[in-house]
Amino acid sequence: MGVTFDETEKKFVFDFEYDGAEDIGLSIQRAVDSVHKKINLYHYDIVVMPQNRTKINQYMVRYIYRFNQPRLYSVEDILSKPMDEKKCSMIRQHNVLVIDDVTAGGSRLNEVLRTLRILSEDNEITIFSLIGRKELTADSM
Repeated sequence: MGVTFDETEKKFVFDFEYDGAEDIGLSIQRAVDSVHKKINLYHYDIVVMPQNRTKINQYMVRYIYRFNQPRLYSVEDILSKPMDEKKCSMIRQHNVLVIDDVTAGGSRLNEVLRTLRILSEDNEITIFSLIGRKELTADSM
């Protein structure tokens, strides 16, 4: 899969026939830079992502680490019951970035966002997905 950024349309274009890693890395770097301009990644100390990390998710985390060295939690960490008190305390004190390469807005993401919102009513929770529904926001859950 190749990913390019269409400057005219201001959107990412995905070529599922392409099989080169360099183009994907550059496109993800552009996407992370674009997100940083909008939300300032220095303000996010926690990243939540799927436990089975795809190469695309790994690239996303690597580029996010240029701005901040956030604490990484898996979706499974957040959904574990009962949640460790140390983890709860960390989430209460920091803004959270939820990342994934593809977000369809399924029940699992809803459950993660609901749990994060319960733990962190006042902190920012942001979803960063390369492919997903435009109307999907942490506040819409």
